[in-house]
Amino acid sequence: MRSRTPSLIVPSLLGVHSSRSSALRSCRRVLCGVLAVACLFPVSGPAAKKQKAPTTKTVTGQILDKSEHGISGAEVTLKDLQTGKVVAIYAEPDGQYQFSDLDPHHDYEVQANFKGAASETRQVTSFDTRWKVVINLTIPPPSSE
Repeated sequence: MRSRTPSLIVPSLLGVHSSRSSALRSCRRVLCGVLAVACLFPVSGPAAKKQKAPTTKTVTGQILDKSEHGISGAEVTLKDLQTGKVVAIYAEPDGQYQFSDLDPHHDYEVQANFKGAASETRQVTSFDTRWKVVINLTIPPPSSE
């Protein structure tokens, strides 16, 4: 009696491929092609929307009195120490203020004034890597001289 070799082993030993391995190879080629095409196109949708880092700095805060209440209408000045440019704004009704679109490579000074009294001068340095810097300023009560 002659032993019979399984039909799946013999064709592969003889260099002949079965239809099953040919179909598997064909499926792999299609899958590789789909993956290659998918890599060429950027992913769209919410997952693809990465937040870009801001390119400008913002300085924001609140102008407060001694009791920590917001001072409406206080003048807030921002001085760019590289250019010497000074910008002044008035605080909102709750004492909030904001300077936007500042060069992150520059240094700044911020100070508030109200009815002849001034807050301390605070620095915003270019070494501070935060894109949004919060500085609350307190204005002491006017001196009675």
